[in-house]
Amino acid sequence: MEVSWMGEAAISTSIITIACVVCTAMVVSVVYPAVSRTVSSFVLSSENLCERIETSIDIIAESNDTSFIYVWVKNTGSSTITSSSLKHTDILFGNADSFGLIPYDADISSAGSWNCTIENDNGDGNWDAGETLRIMINQTPSPGDYYVKIVLSNAVSDEDVFSI
Repeated sequence: MEVSWMGEAAISTSIITIACVVCTAMVVSVVYPAVSRTVSSFVLSSENLCERIETSIDIIAESNDTSFIYVWVKNTGSSTITSSSLKHTDILFGNADSFGLIPYDADISSAGSWNCTIENDNGDGNWDAGETLRIMINQTPSPGDYYVKIVLSNAVSDEDVFSI
């Protein structure tokens, strides 16, 4: 009788052990993806924060002629801003009391649009640290106060109010 009881105990212990292993595997299969997503989000947030810390711009001058308003912006940070991301820059421009978002236009053919060139480019086509960007806004200027705000694709910005 005693041998039979020990066999039953061994079988019961084996079943409980297998159930614990299966439960542990299920918990890991549920928890691991969530932890992995959290870590990925944290890494991405850290990279974005690092990029923002390394990026800095300053509007250094404004000017105009009969058809365009020019804004010069210096890359005072340590990061490089690619030419493709420059096209995704938001520019708010207009009279100081009435301004709005103006669209990028590679040909700068339509009124109220903008384009840019790198004044002292080293030949790579990217806006590197220390280089100056000249923004051309297609708008016939009239005397008054104007507001301009440059917002890069990573949300780093600078703004200025100037008079013509």
